[in-house]
Amino acid sequence: MALFALMNKSSAVRVYRIDTDAKTDIEITNSFRNQLNEFERDYSVVLPYEAGYSTSSNECHKIANFLEGLDLIDAVNRSTAMPPWTKQVGLDNISALFMAPDYPSPPLKIAIQSFSKRQILAASKYLWLQSNVFSMADALGFNLDDKLVAVLEDKEIKFRNFTNLRSMFDMNQYFALATDNDLTNFKNQTAFDIPQGFSFTNIADNVIRKKVALINKSGIIQNIPVQKIIDAASALSFTLNTSGSGPSLKIVMPISKKEVKELLDFLDEDYFKSELTQTRFRSNSKRKA
Repeated sequence: MALFALMNKSSAVRVYRIDTDAKTDIEITNSFRNQLNEFERDYSVVLPYEAGYSTSSNECHKIANFLEGLDLIDAVNRSTAMPPWTKQVGLDNISALFMAPDYPSPPLKIAIQSFSKRQILAASKYLWLQSNVFSMADALGFNLDDKLVAVLEDKEIKFRNFTNLRSMFDMNQYFALATDNDLTNFKNQTAFDIPQGFSFTNIADNVIRKKVALINKSGIIQNIPVQKIIDAASALSFTLNTSGSGPSLKIVMPISKKEVKELLDFLDEDYFKSELTQTRFRSNSKRKA
């Protein structure tokens, strides 16, 4: 089975076929097959992807109807139609290596490795000894990784780390960071009392943008009355500054980045109290039971 290179957005060609000799083809196919078996053995519990959930040691995420994987499926099914990789293409724009080690046996399973510039081997950087004389070569090569980052089975992709997947595919439709406009709309909601001169965009790193996107998606601010949010904070012994009363009751937005993140963590329900000990805990992962 052919080995393929998935290119990043800098390349006009999405997939190249990497031709190998017969012996190398057998070695690579066996390596990918073993890694595929290891992935499915080690991560036997497959759960639908939820942005706020971190997998346990035996779990992986899945996304059904993964349209970004259609190019890979097409490459496997039409391998001879894929343009072959050449030295002129170079290795800098490869984002992943993949193959279907058991093709054409059903079901179609594509094993995917990540690829980074650290794996590139340029022979010109080394001196090679031949007949007691050192010289430089112009050969180019790369290392294969020893583990998979994802498995594509038909149109369903299984993976452990969302960030790794984002380096290969456009994942914005599955999870996007809040834009500047999203941040402005978030702070302008009637539930908040915004201090004079406060700028969300000035302090918004990716963590804040991720939290705002998750809170917007949950609809907590729009659907839960401010008083109920305040009551929940009180039950958790979480400090929540407020202003006004009655219909004018508002949550005062803190001005320090640290306190803003703590407020967003609370609104994203990252705090909970144990029913047994009444101890407050903080979670960096959650999934609906």
